[in-house]
Amino acid sequence: MAVPARLVIQDSNGAAQVIQLKKGLNRLGRSAANDFVIVDPSVSRLHCEIEVRDDGMFVRDLDSSNGTFVDGQPVSRAQLHPGQTLQLGSVRMIVEQAPEPVCEPPKGCYNHPEHPASMRCKQCGKIFCGSCVHVLRRVGGKYLRLCPVCSGHCEPMVVVKPPPKKLITGFLRKLMGKTTDERPFFE
Repeated sequence: MAVPARLVIQDSNGAAQVIQLKKGLNRLGRSAANDFVIVDPSVSRLHCEIEVRDDGMFVRDLDSSNGTFVDGQPVSRAQLHPGQTLQLGSVRMIVEQAPEPVCEPPKGCYNHPEHPASMRCKQCGKIFCGSCVHVLRRVGGKYLRLCPVCSGHCEPMVVVKPPPKKLITGFLRKLMGKTTDERPFFE
């Protein structure tokens, strides 16, 4: 494993506690039976386990009372990436370092490998074509894109910016009654 896996807990006083995870299974919770003990009433005795592998770092909730969250979303299982926030109950920690897959990720959809993928699940990391992702319209007109495997939130893999708006020229300008020097077309 080239990159060591590390979590950083910031306490209310601003002091940082670093958790250096070992390769393999790491258990976190309030009990002394865990690999890493987190003393906080919102953390369950056996809260979660984090598996560190060469191809990534994965968290699994152990039916905790107050839940395990990645970037504010409740998870039962999820892959962790550097910069994400992992929360156990009310204890927040930053994923500072995490191993990433060495090989190039597949370009095809998880369900239809022959189709190019355009959406990635933020929770499980799987990629899908647009027809696989469940799209729901929320109140207020916003859309919610859900993973067909874990129901996590999906986001576009490539953000396409719309082209800049062009000024009205030529034929449209004539229809609007203006010429290039802003005088009315029909005088």
